[in-house]
Amino acid sequence: MENDEQNIFLKPTVLKPQAEHGSEITRRFAMNKVGRMFAAALQDKSVRLYAAEDCTEMQRMQDEFLSTSLAFSPKGDIVATGTVERVVKLWDIRTAECIATLEGHTYPVLSLSFSPDGDKIVSGSGDTTLIIWDIENRSKIRQMKGHGFYVVTVDWDPQGSRVVSGSVDANICEWDVATGDMIARHDDHRAAVREVRFSPDGSRLVSGSSDLTLLLWNASYKPMKVEQILQAHESEVRALAFSTDGHYLASGSGDRTLYVWDMETLTVKGEASTMGEIDGIEWYPSRHSFLTADGTGAIIRWDVEDMLAMLKPFQDLLTEIEAANDPSRRDEFVEKFENLSAQHDEETLQTKRMFYVVWQCKRALGLLKGTTSK
Repeated sequence: MENDEQNIFLKPTVLKPQAEHGSEITRRFAMNKVGRMFAAALQDKSVRLYAAEDCTEMQRMQDEFLSTSLAFSPKGDIVATGTVERVVKLWDIRTAECIATLEGHTYPVLSLSFSPDGDKIVSGSGDTTLIIWDIENRSKIRQMKGHGFYVVTVDWDPQGSRVVSGSVDANICEWDVATGDMIARHDDHRAAVREVRFSPDGSRLVSGSSDLTLLLWNASYKPMKVEQILQAHESEVRALAFSTDGHYLASGSGDRTLYVWDMETLTVKGEASTMGEIDGIEWYPSRHSFLTADGTGAIIRWDVEDMLAMLKPFQDLLTEIEAANDPSRRDEFVEKFENLSAQHDEETLQTKRMFYVVWQCKRALGLLKGTTSK
């Protein structure tokens, strides 16, 4: 999908390589509020805490059951997991101990989201219901029923008054947290809803579906209203996340493609691909970088860089070479070109637009095979 409208380069840094064994596959992951660490639930039934900068393992919690959902408390002290055991477990990140087990669902817990203040958590399950839990009292506050099939995604709005859930039944439901009443049921998607995410200020919500589309919702209304249909992926949209300033939206898919959307123009400004299906996206706070987890077990950091700013030094050098038209300055220009190239890795230099301007510089300097300098 790369075109001249894309002006973002997504620079990858592999923090956790592809898994050598199936037990190391990352099933779920979530970053803490300050962006210092993230939690990953692995196929070996462990939940591990990693440093967000370099993926150094900081803590490990071992369960007897596979985790099917994961959430980091905004207070930073607890990681919650939902499991095939049909319970929600709360883990102390300092001691790695399970400090509570919340029972109430009758099928695996497939989605979790903490309230903004961290005092409550909502869980969605294969039993088609959602439960709101009190963290301090370790008790059920209320259970909400309304979906017709598995509840696979849930998000709590930043204002704390509303929960939005998505299901394999293709519906999105809005819930009033105070009463447990359903505000609305939306059937705008044509297939399973895989992800719902509020923007940081709560004014928008984005949903991704197996129907290949993203729906952007105006969440300032109750009930919400569809603002725009975004289409680019060729497989189900599995992962979504807004940047913390709300300027960008990253979307990941079963087609292994990653897009970054500009929220002002609602167009794709950056594109990359992974080796496996993208299962999760988490932005670093106050930084234009984010993490992806994919089906190979890899966790990659993507730095959002301005493509035009990367191209400009090469374009300026090319202009200088052509304006000078002076063979005696060739060594000077070659040195400048090599210094510029050394600032980027080979993968960056091979991207389409960068490759072309680098090729133009090489041609002007006579560095291509079969060419000579002017």
